[in-house]
Amino acid sequence: MAQKPLGGQTETLSYSEKHVYGSSSDDFSDKQRTNAVAENIDVIEPPADLERAVAGKLSPWTLMVVIMELCERLAYYGASLMFSIYLQKILGRSKPEAVALNRVNQFMSYATTILGAIIADQWLGKFKTILIFAILYLIGLVLLTVSSADFSVAGGFGLPGFCIAVFAFIGFGTGGIKSNVSAFMAEQIPSGYKPTKTPGVYEDSKLTVERGFRYFYWSINVGAFVGQMVCPQVAKNKSYALAFMIPAVVFFAGIVVFVAGSKRYVKKKPQGTVVLKVWKCMRYARKHKREGQKHWLDGSLGAADQPWNDEFVIGLQRSLRACKVFLFYPLYWALYNNMSDNFINQGMTMRRPDWLSVDQLNVVNSL
Repeated sequence: MAQKPLGGQTETLSYSEKHVYGSSSDDFSDKQRTNAVAENIDVIEPPADLERAVAGKLSPWTLMVVIMELCERLAYYGASLMFSIYLQKILGRSKPEAVALNRVNQFMSYATTILGAIIADQWLGKFKTILIFAILYLIGLVLLTVSSADFSVAGGFGLPGFCIAVFAFIGFGTGGIKSNVSAFMAEQIPSGYKPTKTPGVYEDSKLTVERGFRYFYWSINVGAFVGQMVCPQVAKNKSYALAFMIPAVVFFAGIVVFVAGSKRYVKKKPQGTVVLKVWKCMRYARKHKREGQKHWLDGSLGAADQPWNDEFVIGLQRSLRACKVFLFYPLYWALYNNMSDNFINQGMTMRRPDWLSVDQLNVVNSL
């Protein structure tokens, strides 16, 4: 057994812990490697005999999170890209009104990510937050489907139902999921190096996470592509109620898959949100200004009995300086967001093949 220092004392390490904290030997022996592979031990520090690092396989429950994202993106893009034409042709809104309603949907979808992040980090954790917001999302999709049926539109519930579904449920749902699901996927991959059966070759968790995000990004584009290809055609040839029902059914299936992996997920407990911590730090700095300070956050340096230290304050100062790059982002998004409304409106005035629906023009973006 090996010993590791702990507060001036020593503590006996088990076999597994020796590979986490480092054993007295620089290299794995063949027997140690066989045991490590069999016991699925992860080594935190780079092993001394490391020759090549490779990405590990993604666990089935990690892929369940990826499938959930695929279904959510199919539901979002499949439904939202039909909003502009649906509002004009079915609900009788003008082009400016349709654009305005669509932009409110986009705003809700991104603004609520902050709320979702705070709830997950401060109170519920990522799994529960994703599940709760997914249920809200599903309710919105079902309500959108019902409100687009002929009897709802004829009865005057079309527009009120649309606004309730999109602004009260779908906007909050997609935002709450968006802020947590990618990080939750990465948390399912254990940190460290895992020995393989080949000497000198280890699975590196950083490379595995990289692989996970490649799968995740593919799921976004595949979901968006399928949703944009299928839903507008169903709306064109059948009905909008049936077209909106497809995202609802697919997303329900995604929730079922996501919940199926519940017992195997790594569920980290909430540690407190950095958003509130940053807010308190900024407010403290404003109230404790000092003469000659170089940065307006210097008032928070050296604060006693506060949830931050000087390293946090310095890091926050650097982050704020780096945020200057975001000043250019509104220019990009002001142009990009035209693709879901004004871009489609322009297409409605142009000649096109009979098989192509105007709201399918965004398929190129997914490709």
